[in-house]
Amino acid sequence: MKHDKELLQRRFARNLATYETGAVVQRTIAERLAGRLAERIPAEAVRRGVEIGAGTGFLTRRLVALFPEAAWTANDLVPESGRFLPPEVAFEAGDGEHFPFGEARYDLIATASTVQWFDDLPTFAARAARGLRRGGLLAVGTFGPENFREITATTGLGLEYYSLSELSEIFISNHLQITDREERIEPVPYPTPLEVLRHLSRTGVNAVAAERWARGRLRRFDADYRAACAGAAESAAEGVTLTFHPTIIIAQKP
Repeated sequence: MKHDKELLQRRFARNLATYETGAVVQRTIAERLAGRLAERIPAEAVRRGVEIGAGTGFLTRRLVALFPEAAWTANDLVPESGRFLPPEVAFEAGDGEHFPFGEARYDLIATASTVQWFDDLPTFAARAARGLRRGGLLAVGTFGPENFREITATTGLGLEYYSLSELSEIFISNHLQITDREERIEPVPYPTPLEVLRHLSRTGVNAVAAERWARGRLRRFDADYRAACAGAAESAAEGVTLTFHPTIIIAQKP
């Protein structure tokens, strides 16, 4: 699936100010990914690291705290992202899918809630693997196929997510050894379907479609979304759900 990167940039840039408070699941993914790295890597083991898709710095701040002696570079599609990041981090704006890793330069390449927007994840993984030093780690937090399943059922719109097994195969095919992986399916409650749309708007992740929604379409969305949630455990009095499927995978270059 090809993504409109210009649309993505505009949407995320417009919502940077509200991303900090709205992107609760994305913050949790960054924290869990950082926690896994803290368990596995001594602070002194990372001398040079890069983060792809830094956003407002959920993961960036944790990486800098965990590995304070490392020289850090952070990348994001949105140039304005740089002003949210720690001053000691070198920021490079651009499409992270094509970040110039070079050969055997990094001890850690990390990314959270970003690779689901890539057009060619296997090629990115191959380039990242080449960019790692021996013993270096590629750490990815993203989302699995059940993510936003209510949105897909209601609108037919959605991203093409890789399963954890598929991600593992991509890494293994690039001669990386899987050291950690996990996934969870988390239905998050919302009062109404329109509140779900507001959440997506505040975090910028409604960029799967460019068009504005007329009032009639919003009414249809409300009814269809409620129908899609009708079989869930939550009662009608408790509103609706939006399902998240966070996944984490960490692999090492031998």
